[in-house]
Amino acid sequence: MFLLRVALCLTLVLCCWKFGDVKNWRNYYPTILYLVVNNLLYSYFVGEKNVLWKLEPDFLLNNSFSFLVQNFINFPCIVILFLTYLPKSPKKVITYLLISGFILTGIETIMFLAGKVSYHNGWNYWWSVAFNFLWAIMLRFHYLKPIPAWVVSFLFAAFFIIYFHVPLPKH
Repeated sequence: MFLLRVALCLTLVLCCWKFGDVKNWRNYYPTILYLVVNNLLYSYFVGEKNVLWKLEPDFLLNNSFSFLVQNFINFPCIVILFLTYLPKSPKKVITYLLISGFILTGIETIMFLAGKVSYHNGWNYWWSVAFNFLWAIMLRFHYLKPIPAWVVSFLFAAFFIIYFHVPLPKH
């Protein structure tokens, strides 16, 4: 199953290179940072003991390396691919967000079934499914309106912290 994570990473890089608007990556850079910073903050605030979801290590990829690959290779590729094809008309946007949510959920499902992601402290697969759709919506929102997206993200983070009883770090 080690090859699964490598295959995902290589597939994302190749798809991004072939189908993404890589030459205009600067247009997407703020949203890439938004996603990476949110994931880094999640990691910092929940620590090892309070994770809601966790990437499981494999043969050559320990937790730290998997986390770095996810943040600095997979996420930028996903953002570039997602924003490259983002439609403008409201009807098409809804369809696009739904399709994007299903694609993210498909990736999550494969990783879950392969044992590469686990859920803890009340989080489960269905929370992840909902989160995948929220993720797609928030990427679009941030791309169009960065400051309000940060405010909404803070509110969602507060909800998850309260709902799942995630203690704040003491350091």
